[in-house]
Amino acid sequence: MELQLPERGSAHKLVNEEVVKNALFSQGLEKAPGTDLLNFRAIRLLWNLDSERVVSLTRQCLRLGIHPRVWKTAKGVLLRKNGKTNYTLASKVIEKLVAELITNFAEAQDLFHDGQFGGHRQRSAIDAVACLVEEIHQAWANRKLAAALFMDIEGAFDHVILAKLVEVLREASVDGDLIHWVISFLSDRRVTLVIDGHVGKEVPISSGLPQGSPVSPILFVLYVHGLSRAIERSVPEVRCLSFVDDQGLVTAASSVKEACRILEKAAEVAIEWGVANGVQFDRKKTEAAFFYRRHRRQVAQNVSRARIRVGGELATVKSTVRWLGILLDSQLTWKSHYNARIKTARNTIIRLNSLCRANGLPPALVRRIQKATVQAQLLWGAEIWWQGQKTWTQRIQILINKQARGITGMFPKTPIGALIREAALEPATVLMDARVARYTARLLALPDTHPTAQILPVTLRHGDLHAQPGEQPLDDREWASRDNKVLNRLGQRLAKHLAQRLNRDPSGGIERTEQCELQGFPGSIRVLDKEEALTEANQQHAGTTFWSDGSRLDTGRAGAGVTLQAVPEGPWEHVEVPMGHGHEVFDAELVGVATALKWALERQPLGPIWVLLDAQNAIDRLRSTRPGPGQALVLRAHKAAEKLALRGQPVTIQWVPGHSGIEGNEQADQAAKRAASKQTAPGFEHLSLAHVRRACTEARRAAVSEWAQINAVQGRHRDGRVYKMPRGWNLDPVAGKAPKRLASRYYQLKTGHAPIGTYLYRIGQRESPECQACKEPHETVRHVLFECRGRRAGRRTLYQALKKAGVPLPTAAEENPEARLFAEPRATQGLLQFVAEANLFNDNERTAREAESSDAWGWDTLEEGGLGVTLEDE
Repeated sequence: MELQLPERGSAHKLVNEEVVKNALFSQGLEKAPGTDLLNFRAIRLLWNLDSERVVSLTRQCLRLGIHPRVWKTAKGVLLRKNGKTNYTLASKVIEKLVAELITNFAEAQDLFHDGQFGGHRQRSAIDAVACLVEEIHQAWANRKLAAALFMDIEGAFDHVILAKLVEVLREASVDGDLIHWVISFLSDRRVTLVIDGHVGKEVPISSGLPQGSPVSPILFVLYVHGLSRAIERSVPEVRCLSFVDDQGLVTAASSVKEACRILEKAAEVAIEWGVANGVQFDRKKTEAAFFYRRHRRQVAQNVSRARIRVGGELATVKSTVRWLGILLDSQLTWKSHYNARIKTARNTIIRLNSLCRANGLPPALVRRIQKATVQAQLLWGAEIWWQGQKTWTQRIQILINKQARGITGMFPKTPIGALIREAALEPATVLMDARVARYTARLLALPDTHPTAQILPVTLRHGDLHAQPGEQPLDDREWASRDNKVLNRLGQRLAKHLAQRLNRDPSGGIERTEQCELQGFPGSIRVLDKEEALTEANQQHAGTTFWSDGSRLDTGRAGAGVTLQAVPEGPWEHVEVPMGHGHEVFDAELVGVATALKWALERQPLGPIWVLLDAQNAIDRLRSTRPGPGQALVLRAHKAAEKLALRGQPVTIQWVPGHSGIEGNEQADQAAKRAASKQTAPGFEHLSLAHVRRACTEARRAAVSEWAQINAVQGRHRDGRVYKMPRGWNLDPVAGKAPKRLASRYYQLKTGHAPIGTYLYRIGQRESPECQACKEPHETVRHVLFECRGRRAGRRTLYQALKKAGVPLPTAAEENPEARLFAEPRATQGLLQFVAEANLFNDNERTAREAESSDAWGWDTLEEGGLGVTLEDE
């Protein structure tokens, strides 16, 4: 196929400092360097030195439609992956920028199929599976069975034909600058392989999209965007769901035979479209599954005899099928997926054991690895399958306990309250509930047109306060029931889970967003250094200056205030907007900016318009119209600023330090507080998305606190052991960076489960609890820290460190001073120095190893203990 070049476009005019900076700083620093050995940290340093040159280079690449050849030579480092024969390459900043520009255009022109969940913003693999599950639940609600055919595009990126891709982009009216750049990017590419540090020769690559490039997924999605539309147009009974190259065709039918007929026809259309567009499907990965309610024996028998012919071959029909990393069984019990997650996470913990030993990594690094691997594997898809199953909770908690021991080095019988707190992990129930709540809050922030947002009931999203009879479905309020019944449909279950965490009635609806063209603020935004901002705030600006602020009282009521001093030394004018409950300071700050600009339109003052406020998060939100919290207020502010600009009055939004004695800021603050105390103004009956997120966060903290109170060991215990839970729920930063051997002893002493006399005597590892260093009859934590004559040198170091840190020294009259010190973050450094110098290793190392061995509990024993137990000796 011959390349047909389009005319030059204007995309290069969109390249400015902001978009290039976003493309650069959104890349991870850990990405592999290219052949020039410069990673993103080095490129960011270049940006700080000469950002104008980087912007100019990027702009000219798009204007000329050139991707320099030196950037096309990728370095492929061979990393063995199970079952994989191809390997990813590094990417560059300009590729990320082009991907953003193409995505913005495609979204504005509605080029993406609604069922495509890969390659562009606000979509994920979990979203695709959630839509599939909702389709199945909808079929069951209509007394039908659901069936799905899963097809995988063979080769995917490797088989993309450049001429065909250019034709697709031209037909979609993609800007000519971008198309010319894509042609250059995919032409004359080369790769050099690096094996064990040896760099090979450059080899030309003649086809496909480069693996690992940020622009490849969006180009591939556009390349195949016609596939799903062709299937749904020819077979309207089928809904197409896909994630880049993984296709899922789902239908509802009255019988197995009907479902087979529909899916066969859909597969035929897919193959025909593929032949016409140079796309092939991997027959070995084509699988089918049927989903039906329990206790339908006849259906099960019919499914066992089902035959679905795809391209002349029979597709494999499975009772449990894997799609996008989630195992779906025929009745959606999730047991297979849950067991697979547990097994995978347990195996990962075993592999990480060598990093968690006494000579292993510091606790903070171990924690990062544990969360990035074990928890990520364990919780995959929990947004969909978690329903509060108690028996599942126990096994998850056991794995979390194991993680905590790997992080802290504590003994297995340490009380789990102290264990989980010191490792800064969360208990299983809290962790899972928070994940589901966070996912539901994310869905609420999506536009109503987003397919995943439509999973949630309309009575939650829009509210039913003013709904007319027949306007909303009759069965759409199951989520509002107050019982603990687990609802059948995914959307209803998610809505109920979230509603239980809201402290306000959502009948007025929740803030809505819309899909719109992404635009920057039509004016100037200035965030200066504090000193410079203070200086400018006290100066008189040319034009008219409005001061804006938002406030939220302890009662939960919010309000916005805007002030104006029209004449120097003149009276202050105020506008107050009472917002009532269900809104946050973030919302109030945006309301203040929108109100100020509206006021400027109504007053028609002369000269430029300035709006000064002290909330940087609100100012950052004004930079973009992207969907999310505060979008409606941002759009209002943008429209007002555009109208003012048309009148010749440019708008500047500027940050001013709050509570710095600046009169305008103080006047706005007082106006906002007065507004918050007044009766709610019309238009604020809904809950804001920021408020929903805050409610989820508060519910999470309350659940953690409640769990801690039940499971944390408080007060004095036998053998004089005392543990006081520190404030907050973060890993101690000092202990987290300490050598693992040292940090482990610190944590052990902190909980009293340490290789000292009283503990070793209690578990049968010593004949008496006496101190080996000074022969006192009872070696407790208090004795080790403050009384032992054999550890005086270490004690002197401890007391010097405490004085330096400003921590009160222990006194003879103080009860449990050791608990106070271990709960005081400022004392951690001194305690670690004490552990290092007080001979807590040499004389106890052998006994400690024996204690760890005899103190170890197996998986079965831990499972018998269940949740909420203190792992103590009876």
